[in-house]
Amino acid sequence: MKVRLDEDFEIEIDDKTLDNYELVEALADVDKGKTGKLTDAVDILFGDAKPALFEHIKEKKGYVSTEEVKNAILQTFESLKGKKS
Repeated sequence: MKVRLDEDFEIEIDDKTLDNYELVEALADVDKGKTGKLTDAVDILFGDAKPALFEHIKEKKGYVSTEEVKNAILQTFESLKGKKS
């Protein structure tokens, strides 16, 4: 599925990603304060699109901003509302 993260950037996320229980576990661990699991969640969620996402963030900010990565995660899940999984 395609996810538009801002006006000029869209990524493709494998539909199976949302059915990956390891993603649920990683996000639950992050929610419990285990911030080290954020890297696992990003790897699972963005997969092959991660390098393009990071490059896009670098072009905007000059570095891979943690805040921008967090926003990309939130925007990804927000864009899924109302979509069939």
